[in-house]
Amino acid sequence: MSEVCRRSVFRDSLTRERRSVAVALAASVLVSMSTVALSGSAALLIVRSAQRPALLSLTLLMGVVQLLALGKAAGRYGERVSTHQAALRIMARVRAMTASRLEPLVPAGLGPRSADVVETIIGDVDKVQDLLVGFAGPVSANLIAGLCAVAVGEFIAPSTAIVFAVGIVLVGIVMPLWAARAGVRPQDELDQARVRLRHALDDAARSGDEYVALGASGALYRRVHDGECAYDRAAARVTRRTGFFSALNVLIVGFTIVMIVGKTQGSLVHHSISLSLFAVPALMALSALELVGASSGSLLDIQSGRAALRRLDTLVAKPWPVHDPAETQLLDPGSEITLRNVSVWRDDRLVIEQVDTTWKEGAVVAVSGPSGSGKTTLAHLVARFIESRRGETTLGGVALHRLTGSQVRSRVGFVDDDPHVFATTLAANVRLAHPTASDEEIVDSLIAAGLGPLLSTLPFGLDTEIGGVMTGLSGGERRRLGVARALVARRPVMVLDEPTEGLDASDARFLMHEIRRRQKDGTLVVISHQEHDHLGATMRLHVDNGGVREVRPD
Repeated sequence: MSEVCRRSVFRDSLTRERRSVAVALAASVLVSMSTVALSGSAALLIVRSAQRPALLSLTLLMGVVQLLALGKAAGRYGERVSTHQAALRIMARVRAMTASRLEPLVPAGLGPRSADVVETIIGDVDKVQDLLVGFAGPVSANLIAGLCAVAVGEFIAPSTAIVFAVGIVLVGIVMPLWAARAGVRPQDELDQARVRLRHALDDAARSGDEYVALGASGALYRRVHDGECAYDRAAARVTRRTGFFSALNVLIVGFTIVMIVGKTQGSLVHHSISLSLFAVPALMALSALELVGASSGSLLDIQSGRAALRRLDTLVAKPWPVHDPAETQLLDPGSEITLRNVSVWRDDRLVIEQVDTTWKEGAVVAVSGPSGSGKTTLAHLVARFIESRRGETTLGGVALHRLTGSQVRSRVGFVDDDPHVFATTLAANVRLAHPTASDEEIVDSLIAAGLGPLLSTLPFGLDTEIGGVMTGLSGGERRRLGVARALVARRPVMVLDEPTEGLDASDARFLMHEIRRRQKDGTLVVISHQEHDHLGATMRLHVDNGGVREVRPD
């Protein structure tokens, strides 16, 4: 793995966009300093006006106040534009790098809840963006402006500088660190409660009818209810802590202002400052402390953003199950698949051991075996979702490790045991496998996959929206949709993982007959724990305990 891949995707993106980040930070600092300077200038103007001097003596000061007010408004616009541009550029890189890392992991490297992992990653990227835009940039700029205000205060009334500096440190450094530390457990509890609730709602949406049929709807209701209650309790704890730190922040600001007013009054009594400067330190401090403490309401989000960064970095560090070669080899027209002494490990566990087999063009290979024996691993190997540590697998006489994944999958079509239904039209769901397919070809593949009756009931036919949280399709219909995609793609090799699971005998027989008829000139590999005697298999393989043996007819 390259050095770039081992680095944090966020830090790498931040480094590449350091110029735009510097421009955004400079704009934020100028706006923050203008805000503090405006408060100090306004305070000086108010006190000087109360002394009723000659009007002309206030002209310059009024001009300065107006200039700072206009500059603040214009600067705020520029600061928002530059900040969001920098954030968008950084997050575009983060999203692109995360997607590039995620792509080879999805088919075989994310586990049984790959959709949940992808959803979590999308949420983590959004949290990182919120951390960058809503906290990191503003806090840095406001701290710099606050320290500059302390320096000005030291010049005007030296006795206030220490109090001012202590307030800045408490509000801008101590409080965020304390809040971040205190927010670790509540935020973790909230994240865990959110995951449990999402799983419960997902199960209710997908399998609610089965719970009802089994008389277990009460258990499902209690699970959802308990998940909601746990989420509400965790959210309430986060809210209470946020409120506590916000209130403490206001208390510190108020106490600091009172102390500064007292110190300024003492300097005035000892004639250390003029009367016209009396209100300047206090209003400058109020403005600076409000800026520095402006993010107090989201202090607990620091931990959430850091956790999101850690999860993204963990994803980046996750080893790829496959690696495309630096130099690819041209793929010959043939589609014969050969496995020579192939062994496959997953997570340091031997799944398939020393497999030797050849699947000739036009062959029908039936792969059977108990659940968890390695049948799906064999399919992932042939589709180049994973690689073998030992031995060699060839396609058309070319070793798979010399081919890219797209080259292999241009010949090998793979249908997962639980195909995903995208939130779009039925036609778009099928056309995903063959973008130029006509409506007639899509209808033909749907009928061949046994979805003709479903198509006839849809209100808008191929243009009917399906997918999303509620797919509207049963498990068997989702498998048939996957088969329809494979049929319309017309790959020379078709690998089907449990295509008839959830179908009755007659539907399974019809589906396999249609698949065999369409794939008569190509290679068909059917992975199932069932025996399909009607397939006319030319080869039968049995997978068990890592071993793959050919089963010859008696």
